[in-house]
Amino acid sequence: MSSAAHIATSPVIVLLAAGESRRYGGIKQLAAIEGQPMVRRIARAALDTGLAVIVVTGANAAQVEAVLADLPLRVARHAAWSEGMGSSLAAGIRDLRAWFPMASGALLCLADQPLVDAEMLVRMSHRHGEAPDRLLMARHAGVSGPPVLFPRDCLEALAGWSGGRGAHALVEQEAARVEWFDSPACVDVDTPADMQGLREWLATKGLRP
Repeated sequence: MSSAAHIATSPVIVLLAAGESRRYGGIKQLAAIEGQPMVRRIARAALDTGLAVIVVTGANAAQVEAVLADLPLRVARHAAWSEGMGSSLAAGIRDLRAWFPMASGALLCLADQPLVDAEMLVRMSHRHGEAPDRLLMARHAGVSGPPVLFPRDCLEALAGWSGGRGAHALVEQEAARVEWFDSPACVDVDTPADMQGLREWLATKGLRP
């Protein structure tokens, strides 16, 4: 990654890929979607935005990192991944603050949302440029979650985050400035049944499952 990227004033994408995938029963990040590992698929979508990308690994780190090795992104391996998503998020934010101290925010993505594409992330980034104090959050069928873009003034709090619920408490605390992005792309794959449903949906669209 070039030194010029270190002074970027755009948001930086933080992609969480550290989980153990206990409910999935295997290394979920490596499950194939359209012929490529799920984590690689969303990492490439993130890179297609032109933003800097940090991937946080933890459980099965070596295997996950191996499928990302040729991509121009940073990997932050988090030894304490078992402490929960909040801990992994904090690790990614600390890495962001160290490497991209001028970043205007953090665009949080999850490795188990393989339908998230560059177009959605670019829309969020553009809106962030228009309203940099807003907290931008995806929503599908009334359920909110990542991708979520945290403005710069949230980063200090997130760097010390912990727990298993990610940053939901911070979103609730900042509810007055949350702006929603409705999209069917923010569907999580948590179980084999979720994956089967996703593959069947892709097949109906004429896409390779």
